[in-house]
Amino acid sequence: MATSLLAAACTYGDVPSIANNPEMLLTEGGFLPPDLEMQLAEGPLESAHGWGHIVVFSGPVGEVEHWVRANFPEGIESRAERDDLPVVVAELGEGVQKQGDRVASGTIGSTMDYVVVISQDTEPTVHVAVWSNIR
Repeated sequence: MATSLLAAACTYGDVPSIANNPEMLLTEGGFLPPDLEMQLAEGPLESAHGWGHIVVFSGPVGEVEHWVRANFPEGIESRAERDDLPVVVAELGEGVQKQGDRVASGTIGSTMDYVVVISQDTEPTVHVAVWSNIR
């Protein structure tokens, strides 16, 4: 169980079956995966005191919105008032989030934290970082 909770902040050698699989990372973090091609990116994840994995996907607006509704029943309406909000930079790095992008962050259950950024592009790009808050 502890291995699963820490999967999003592990290296490839720590938990290869989870760390190399974006669908499993999202699922272990409490998110339903999208019906879109996903990639893994690395980011700073300062909260995890090391580098961690970030799931990135993009697609038509309708498919991205379907993923948002499946994971955030109230939607994600919060818009960034400026580029590089501190909560986003801490987990995703600089340059990922721009003014006007939709941003969500919080806790899933009592053990997992997350940050989600949805770009304003015609075909939005979604960045999802999920990590264990257990120290």
